[in-house]
Amino acid sequence: MSGSVGWNPGASDIISGALRLIGAIASGEVPPANEYQDALAALNGLVKAWQASGVHVWAMAEGTVFLQPGQGRYGIGGGSTDQAAQSYVATIAGAPVVAGAAQVTVATAAGIGVGSRIGIVLDAGGMFWSSVLSVVGGTVYLAGGLPGPVSAGAAVVGYGVPVARPLKIVGARAVDLVTGVETPLIPMSRLDYANLSGKGAPGGAPAQYFYDPQLESGVFSVYPAPLTARVAVTFTCQLPLQDIGGAADRADVPQEWISALRFALAVELAPEYDCPAQRFEMLRAMAAEKFAVAAQWDREPEGTTTCPFSQPVYQMIAGALRLCGAVGPQEVPRLGLVENAFASLNAMVRAWQASGIHVWAEEDCTLFLQPGQVRYLIGAGSPDAVAVSSQCVGTVLAAAGAGAQVSVAAVGGIAAGWQVGIWLDGGGVFWTGVAAVAGGGLTLASALPSAASEGARVVAYPAPMVRPLRVPAARRLQFAGSGGQAIETPLVPMSRLDYANVPNKTVPGVVTQFFYDPQLGAGVLHVWPAPVDSGSAVAFTAQRPLLAFADLGAVPDFPDEWLAAMRWNLAAELWPEYNGSGAAAGNPAQYVLLKQEAAGKLMMAQAWDREPQSVLFGAGCGPAGRAG
Repeated sequence: MSGSVGWNPGASDIISGALRLIGAIASGEVPPANEYQDALAALNGLVKAWQASGVHVWAMAEGTVFLQPGQGRYGIGGGSTDQAAQSYVATIAGAPVVAGAAQVTVATAAGIGVGSRIGIVLDAGGMFWSSVLSVVGGTVYLAGGLPGPVSAGAAVVGYGVPVARPLKIVGARAVDLVTGVETPLIPMSRLDYANLSGKGAPGGAPAQYFYDPQLESGVFSVYPAPLTARVAVTFTCQLPLQDIGGAADRADVPQEWISALRFALAVELAPEYDCPAQRFEMLRAMAAEKFAVAAQWDREPEGTTTCPFSQPVYQMIAGALRLCGAVGPQEVPRLGLVENAFASLNAMVRAWQASGIHVWAEEDCTLFLQPGQVRYLIGAGSPDAVAVSSQCVGTVLAAAGAGAQVSVAAVGGIAAGWQVGIWLDGGGVFWTGVAAVAGGGLTLASALPSAASEGARVVAYPAPMVRPLRVPAARRLQFAGSGGQAIETPLVPMSRLDYANVPNKTVPGVVTQFFYDPQLGAGVLHVWPAPVDSGSAVAFTAQRPLLAFADLGAVPDFPDEWLAAMRWNLAAELWPEYNGSGAAAGNPAQYVLLKQEAAGKLMMAQAWDREPQSVLFGAGCGPAGRAG
């Protein structure tokens, strides 16, 4: 055995092999220079054509495009002035930097070298880009001065090689450059993106993307436009196969594809050399077989992740209008028809909320209690502190707090505009907004009303949650003491009459029961007894309202499994509008068939859309619970 596994011949060997297959040269013969150049051109054309197959896992790569506040479109490759890297290193500023400085101290300079591109998130929110002149210890010297101040803890990134223009982008994730947390983005088609309004208006964290490869540089669009440069987008893409230059260059294919490439090149060259028909047919069959074998091997295992709903509203509406006979099979729906169907779709989905079985619309939330308070509002404008649990960030005071400046143990994930609660020494929790985050400190929108000791609990979250439709279950969350663990205890739900009949609703004690009243503006969650301190919260499961469709490019707040049910039920919803009513108008038999099919698809989706139920046994409490 040779002990070597690296065989991968150069272009000259592949070309000579292909010419021998078609009988253009004999064994050991070297092709003339002009024939070699013709074959090299054919080889490059063949490899470029193979890009269209999209099965080359060795050409799949990761890239990252770095965002700027308010910018929704970014060029990738082809001399674009936007910043997109094959790979990058992320760190943070180790100390504040003033405007005009041409150096920055970072937590670690590993991976940042002379000539690298470096990006630094400014306090104003944008990312400043420069090149690295030198690195001394943890200090990086820049080619240009900073246009604004930089706080300690600000994100800093560096990269050496920009990413080439991708052929396709098959998936993308938003990544927080400080925490490294990645969030999948939803892909959009060209029409999905074109139909969006307000593409450049900053709306927060990007949730969707569209990639247009173009000719020179690709155009990567995100929606909504980002508010800050702290978030980048990492994507999985198919890169172009590299050109083959000289005779010693290797084709940009792995060893497993060499045989397929040689036979395919022979088929490509055969017509130029009057290859006999019988030999040509044999070579073409062998080339097809070798390509099929290599392509079958050259696939990655498919993921099993359930993706968000991927069909935009317009396509669903057009399908429903065809089903109910409002438009023909190849007809484009008129704007008036689409607008009417759009309103009907929103109404239908709102009615579906009454089923209460949409597991994707259930989320875990946290209500932070105040001593003696039994009634809490949940929804926009509420003065009470209620948040989606996954969005809460917990830390502690690093030093005793007073006034509007507090120092916390960790600010990771906390941003200006968030709500923040600080547990006071005198009892109760003080809630206010975060005016600014700098280093390890928070500037509060309102000063602390009283003292808070070092180690006091601090909780922050980005926005209050929307009014829940229902609260099917809740637990008392006892906060963990020093070195301990939080404890959750199930609460007993009460009906409206149960709660109304409680004789003393403000009696102090440990919370054991709850009642939720949805109301119209904000929901009201009642607890009983009244909490005696702020050492616990209520963790509850909420059924949130389904999101309304803002425009025709919106993606419905449903998983893909509901696609058929939505389209057929919308068609049944629209049928009376476009076919009249009664036996004399339209085709009643068609409506019956449409309604039956819609009901069946809805039933199938609802049957799938259930979570496993636990079985609980308890003591009987009434005639139905007695044994005899």
